Amino acid sequence: MLKSLTVSNFKAFKEPVTIDFSTTGNYAFNTEAVKNGIVKTAVMYGKNASGKSSLGLAIFDIVGTLTDNYVNQANYINYLNRFSYKNVVSFEYKFSFHNQEIIYSYSKVDFKNLISEKLIINNKTLVEYDRFKSMNLTLNFEGAENVNIQLNQLNFSILRFVKANVILAKNEENLLFEEMYQFVNRMLLFWSLERREFVGYTPVSGQSLIDKIVKEGHFSDLQRFFKDAGFDDELEHVNINGTEQLVIKYGENNTMDFGLACSSGMSSLLLVYYWLEDIADESKCPSFIFIDEFDAFYHFELSYFIIERLKSYNCQVLLTTHNTSIFTNDLLRPDCYYICSKDKIVNAHNATLKEIRFGHNLEKLYRGGTFGK
Repeated sequence: MLKSLTVSNFKAFKEPVTIDFSTTGNYAFNTEAVKNGIVKTAVMYGKNASGKSSLGLAIFDIVGTLTDNYVNQANYINYLNRFSYKNVVSFEYKFSFHNQEIIYSYSKVDFKNLISEKLIINNKTLVEYDRFKSMNLTLNFEGAENVNIQLNQLNFSILRFVKANVILAKNEENLLFEEMYQFVNRMLLFWSLERREFVGYTPVSGQSLIDKIVKEGHFSDLQRFFKDAGFDDELEHVNINGTEQLVIKYGENNTMDFGLACSSGMSSLLLVYYWLEDIADESKCPSFIFIDEFDAFYHFELSYFIIERLKSYNCQVLLTTHNTSIFTNDLLRPDCYYICSKDKIVNAHNATLKEIRFGHNLEKLYRGGTFGK
């Protein structure tokens, strides 16, 4: 799981900020939202332009660095913070697998160009270089002893080079390296209805939502998903010129195109289902899901429904929202609610000296400034 990320000089963040999923409290309720001492299901609040979207892109910068999965580089224009005099962006990711920590840090001048990398597993430095200091490369993977690569020959991540070209020994550090790589390869970010865009998880873009759902045999599950979410309209699919289309059935023989008849909430819910249709399959489940403004088109009951569903699955989730009605101990717990600003990211548990209990009204405390401004 992702334990923490520290980023500096990136988009909204001039100085280093850290989101730490391991600073949890000892709460006896909603325990399924935390796994092995790391927050598994989190919701983030923050004012407009507080850095929530910048944080999502920062977390997923590693996807473009290490994988071939889809990234729209237009999202990474204005890479450096415009108020900073520094000319590099720095990232430090901490992962935890089997209670063992992996630290991967790197710096860039823009989305494509790496300046430095460092990988530490079990307190052992496996990769380290800094082009600003020298052209020396430390490469300590067992199995990579005979690799002869010069930094001036490499224009992408050395980790990516090792993963693609070197057969590593099956020792503990290398197996953890492989596990980290698989985690990053299955990370998924997507935006709500207005953008219909994503980062990670697959190298493919531009798929038809319904065509994929039908052809992969998930349509009956989609119908159940909509019913569980409280939508009573009967859904069907029809094949038009070889492509499956979604329709809403009225009466015996009357149908209407889903896109013309549905609300914004239903369209947004369809998009959520499209990305999460395989989430119950362990081999296809995303490792980390970030949904920006996940409930922009939802009634608060539907927001509850989405979070409850995500909480039940074996994936790490971070959602951003402005909907304070879901800031409640009935749904999650204080260490799962994060407050974001350009200077600091902290969860409610660590944002106050007040001892928070199940009976506290978190929404009222947040609106009253208990967790800071």
